[in-house]
Amino acid sequence: MTLDRRLAKLEISLSPTQLVLRWLAEAHAYGSLEAYVASILDLPGDQQPIDCLCREASEGATARLRGKPADQVRRAVNSALRETVFRYELVLRIYEMAHESLDREGLIDAALSAHIGLLTSEGRAERRHDATYSETFATYRDLLTMRVGELQAEQEARSTVEERYLDGHGALFPDVAAAWDEQLKRTQALADTAVRLAELDGVPVAPPRDPEALAARTAELVADLVEPAKSEALEMLGEGRQALGIAAGWVRAKLVASTAVMDAGR
Repeated sequence: MTLDRRLAKLEISLSPTQLVLRWLAEAHAYGSLEAYVASILDLPGDQQPIDCLCREASEGATARLRGKPADQVRRAVNSALRETVFRYELVLRIYEMAHESLDREGLIDAALSAHIGLLTSEGRAERRHDATYSETFATYRDLLTMRVGELQAEQEARSTVEERYLDGHGALFPDVAAAWDEQLKRTQALADTAVRLAELDGVPVAPPRDPEALAARTAELVADLVEPAKSEALEMLGEGRQALGIAAGWVRAKLVASTAVMDAGR
């Protein structure tokens, strides 16, 4: 068997997950999504990544079931296409959510650190006599520690999804992965500083985090990654009715969760 034939046989044997991971490794080699997109802009439509992945998934499923009944082959091809496109969309969804979080957290950190800075700046001794000082300080301290928890929940949700659908491989491009690690360290450092300053000023200690609440938030974030990716994949494959059902179910779940949070705060 020639090398080309062996390679062709190997390509056919790749599962949808393996196909997407091969593509992901090739894309990550560019270092950033922007650099990768620039490299494929001029490719013909049928050579774009998603087209190639779908073609290989279809050909692989067909080859593996050669000689089987047509209905069985068709079902296998449809399943391979769904799994492949879903994982492709999932990678993009993971990137999108992480990028949005980084943009948001940078602004939140700047705002909260500025407030903490004002509270502990010149004139601090006089402000401590203000009846609202302790409550205000506690609010900003708790907001910072809450942001740490949110970032940790997002990271845990991402790891859960990557383990479940990408064999544990990281989906983030190297530049965003590095930016995420740096943001988490920065937010944690700000929170630790706020906690220490609050202790020095005699601000009451914050209640411990509720592990069940963190687990629930992580589960919600997992759904925020998975459900839109499923819906988008089905829409791309012409299965609009099922895509709409998944999207509607995801939105309903978020509305229920939002209502529960508002009720708990009353």
